[in-house]
Amino acid sequence: MALGHFQQTSLTNAATILMGGFRLGVAASAAAFAEGSLGTILGIGNLTGITENIGRSTIQAGNSNAPDEVVATHSLTINFELLEFWPPSFDAIRGGGLDIENAATASTYVAGATSAGTTVNTFSTGGLNALTGKAFAFENTTMVGGATALTILVVYKATIEQGLVFTPKSDHDTDPAMVMPFTLTGELETSRTKGDQLFIIESELGV
Repeated sequence: MALGHFQQTSLTNAATILMGGFRLGVAASAAAFAEGSLGTILGIGNLTGITENIGRSTIQAGNSNAPDEVVATHSLTINFELLEFWPPSFDAIRGGGLDIENAATASTYVAGATSAGTTVNTFSTGGLNALTGKAFAFENTTMVGGATALTILVVYKATIEQGLVFTPKSDHDTDPAMVMPFTLTGELETSRTKGDQLFIIESELGV
């Protein structure tokens, strides 16, 4: 990934500004991301929004004069844009029985019947089935004092929240790259220890 030339100086906490794009990865579980692996790499993208959702509730005993406030629900909303048009990535992100994906298969529709057998990437969708939660990793590399620093966000379990959104652009557009936005909902991975069930951020910034 290309790095900018901005250097972080005169910060209250040294080297703490997060900049740039992210490399995206997905795996069946977060264990696949140990020691720098990104599992199946989805490509380069922009992480455009992270919202931690905390639903509060109260419980109160009949003989108590004050209710106890508790966390009733805890989830994460992740918005990102994929920049690389690679159909197998769509299947990896979505997870479950929505799709059929075959990489490097014989074409059915590309260039019509006269080109039967042309090798293409095939992604098709349509169907009702259970969604399978997957682990996602978002890795940023930024430049600090002439050296690179990594920041990685790992979501332990998440499922897709919306279908594919394409906004094609003209070849003559100032920025002709077509971005593909995705929304994930992170949910608690209850097999993990409480307090470490939703996501984790590790960063070399500020060290």
